[in-house]
Amino acid sequence: MADVGDDRAVSPVFGYALTLSISTLLITGLLVAAGGFVDNQRELTSENELEVIGHQVAADIAAADRLSRTNGVDTSELSITRTVPQRIVGSSYRIYLRTGGNGPTDPYLELRVTDPEVTVTVGLAVAPSTTVAESSTGGGQVMVEVDGGDLVIRDA
Repeated sequence: MADVGDDRAVSPVFGYALTLSISTLLITGLLVAAGGFVDNQRELTSENELEVIGHQVAADIAAADRLSRTNGVDTSELSITRTVPQRIVGSSYRIYLRTGGNGPTDPYLELRVTDPEVTVTVGLAVAPSTTVAESSTGGGQVMVEVDGGDLVIRDA
């Protein structure tokens, strides 16, 4: 007669260890996959929010440009203030008013957040005769004004 008792004692322990190993591998795989998904969603959300903020500030710059070219408007008193979020996706960001050929128009806005690292450019609809000075501001109160004949953005 064969000795059956020795093989049975190993089987439950081996099955339990195998179940724990497979479960650990599955949970680790899910966590790694979910982490990449969350990072990707943060980047997309940051990009979308920066585009919305950029278009809002671009509209203010276009309005200030139109007002500055209106006869009888005192440009020393001209300023447009907008409140935008101070942080997006938990990170601070900067809005840059740029000139040069790197953007969709000349001049253009560049919005940049560092975590996750995302940069968005937004074109400006200003008259060709309008001059802008390169300037920047953070989130919160953003002011568009005329400074020495140039359009600028700064903290309000």
